[in-house]
Amino acid sequence: MQFLQADMFRKILIFAGILIVLPAFSDALDIPGLKFKYGTLERSREVTKTFEAPRILPDHKYYIHGWGSVPYAIIGVRDKYKLRKGLWKEVEITVPLLRSWISQMDIVYDYPPYGSRILDHKGNQLGVWYSSKQWTTIVIEDETQFAIFTPEPPGFRGGN
Repeated sequence: MQFLQADMFRKILIFAGILIVLPAFSDALDIPGLKFKYGTLERSREVTKTFEAPRILPDHKYYIHGWGSVPYAIIGVRDKYKLRKGLWKEVEITVPLLRSWISQMDIVYDYPPYGSRILDHKGNQLGVWYSSKQWTTIVIEDETQFAIFTPEPPGFRGGN
């Protein structure tokens, strides 16, 4: 049984290494179909204030990620862009619901949440991000579709 666990761990490490190294070499090797384009998060006081007001942005669809009643992250994606299906859950957002999540995220998680703009590789704003985790991977698939990795669970207050 221990051999199987070690074998699985080794396979996971190899796979993770490939995911990290391959994009770095895709441009240098000029392999067709491996031209990865990445977006970024740009911290923004304006986005933070929008979430903390709370104010729902028009022409945005909202998604959350997390377990239980307090999300790890909330994102708003502009209507003209499509978020790849995955672990993000689309929600019908309301001001009371957003207010509740924002206050709980600030109390429960180890670091205070902060807002960011979600940008594509050209600097176009795809949407907004609110989380105590301030980094993620954003893969641009085409002019209107992208994938954004969900953040790892944040730390919790009150424990070591």
